[in-house]
Amino acid sequence: MENGHDSVSNIHRRWSLTRINFSSYKISLSLSLLGSLIIIIFFDQFYLTLNLLNLFFFIITGISFLVFSYFLDLFLLRKTPVNKISKILHVSAFSNLLWLLILIFGYLAFIIFHKESPPKEYLFEGMMLAIGLRIGIFNSVFGANLFQAIKTAMIQPLIFLFLIIPYSVFIELISNVVAISFGLILIGIGVLWTILADRTGRPNLQSTFALLQAFLSAWTENKVDRIELILLSKSKDECVDTHIIKFTNKHQELYWVLPNIHPGPFKEIGGSNLPYQIYNHFSQKAVVFHSASDHSLNIPSKGEVIKYLKSLSNTKNRVNYGNRCSIPIQVNHKKATATGIIFDNTPILILSFAPYGMEDIPEEISKELETYSKNEGFKRLFIIDSHNAMGKKIEKNENEDLLIAGKKCLKILKESPQYDFKIGLSNTNEIKNKLVFGEDLGKSGLSIILIDVNKDVDCNIDNNSSSNNNQYVIGWADSNNMKSGLREYVLQHLKQKGIRMLEICSSDTHENSGFRTTEGYYPFGYTTKFEIIADHFYDLIKIACKKLEVYKYEILTVESTVKVMGTSQFRDYSNALDKAMDLTKKCLIITFGLILIMLIFTN
Repeated sequence: MENGHDSVSNIHRRWSLTRINFSSYKISLSLSLLGSLIIIIFFDQFYLTLNLLNLFFFIITGISFLVFSYFLDLFLLRKTPVNKISKILHVSAFSNLLWLLILIFGYLAFIIFHKESPPKEYLFEGMMLAIGLRIGIFNSVFGANLFQAIKTAMIQPLIFLFLIIPYSVFIELISNVVAISFGLILIGIGVLWTILADRTGRPNLQSTFALLQAFLSAWTENKVDRIELILLSKSKDECVDTHIIKFTNKHQELYWVLPNIHPGPFKEIGGSNLPYQIYNHFSQKAVVFHSASDHSLNIPSKGEVIKYLKSLSNTKNRVNYGNRCSIPIQVNHKKATATGIIFDNTPILILSFAPYGMEDIPEEISKELETYSKNEGFKRLFIIDSHNAMGKKIEKNENEDLLIAGKKCLKILKESPQYDFKIGLSNTNEIKNKLVFGEDLGKSGLSIILIDVNKDVDCNIDNNSSSNNNQYVIGWADSNNMKSGLREYVLQHLKQKGIRMLEICSSDTHENSGFRTTEGYYPFGYTTKFEIIADHFYDLIKIACKKLEVYKYEILTVESTVKVMGTSQFRDYSNALDKAMDLTKKCLIITFGLILIMLIFTN
């Protein structure tokens, strides 16, 4: 049985199916009209050899009705959950192209099998196949009931057929027993698929199509209420920790926040923009890191997000405090990098697999490092998933690389002396005339954490400066991962300016998602140039340098009871998708076989 991580990976793998669509309604409109025009010309010229005057008449009447039928479909489906003219055009384009394909194959069969004349029945059989496709889409995607889907699916093709051929030929086609038999079987396959596919998730998921429609409403229309209700109904209460390091002095408060909650599931649903919500909750004076958590810890609704944010105000549970920290260190082992700093007895560990990349840090790594830290005498361990290079789920031997790097880092931190320090924090909202970033960065923008350990040295950052031995920089981006190579580019760019940047972390926000890419989102650096990102980080470092001040710290732990999605519902969705795909493959094979028989035996 799949675990939560594997289920999410499988669902993400199926994401590519949602991209089997035309990129815009203009393309769909063009293909729909063009496909219909070719059907008329191809059939009336090659099959019926009509004169140009009759052909022109059928083109005018057929295309005119087709344009009208778009709005007719829209009206007939007006009460369905997912109904929009762009989607009507997509369906029309697919169905008309499928109809044309059968007509062309029929003509090729006439040539290959040396039939006396091209059978007119192919036009009717292609229409019936298009009707079957329309029934399936109207029922599964639009949310029409079966009767409504059948009725709406038949009206446009039948009237269009009547208007593009002579009346006598139309009567001949609809009274042909062979054509009707093949056509009804094709429609029957479509109807059977709609009934069975909707039930593939049972008993755990009552309606597969209801989930699909809710997903499409959220993805294409930003209407999230329906899908949040579905997700919330299958979620369970769980007690989760949020670790906070609060830095205070006479002037202000700064926060490092490590929520044991995962951003997601996507776009505007639930806790997808959780990093930005937390950033705002702490008056935009916070950096929100990505913990070692997966999608099972997604918050399913906005109501639960508000509940979680309110709980963060309860910061009375102070577990440690002080005014000293260690010098940050970095340990590399093969592909893995561990960056660490310790405040009294609380180490903070940032794990990275850049530039090779990975998905979320596996739970077993987090647990093993926490066990190791306790055995070493640490009170608690904060593990940050830097999430800063695109990659797949890492293999077991690569897990070992992260563990070795993490353990070495903890061992060094245990023996590290601690000193007074200064902190400087800056964010892109402080940059005048800042770049308006694209869809690869969330609303919280970029941040810089500048740590000055031990000595009170004036910050002097310019193109000719040498590296300050006491100053260390950690970058942060409110993004869903980062393009591979970006981290290395920025670190090298700043190194040439005498700046020691240790790491760049992403928040793993899922707010900017639902795009037509393999991943469904743009990792940071996908639409924004590396050079611009590096320059912005440099500007932020100069701002943070001017804000360096001595702070005291408090380490706080907040316990929140909030509904999270858990692993079981991802498993239910994954299983439903797998069963629906298996059923679809079988129906397609049967349909393809029937089409071959139809092409051979239609006279």
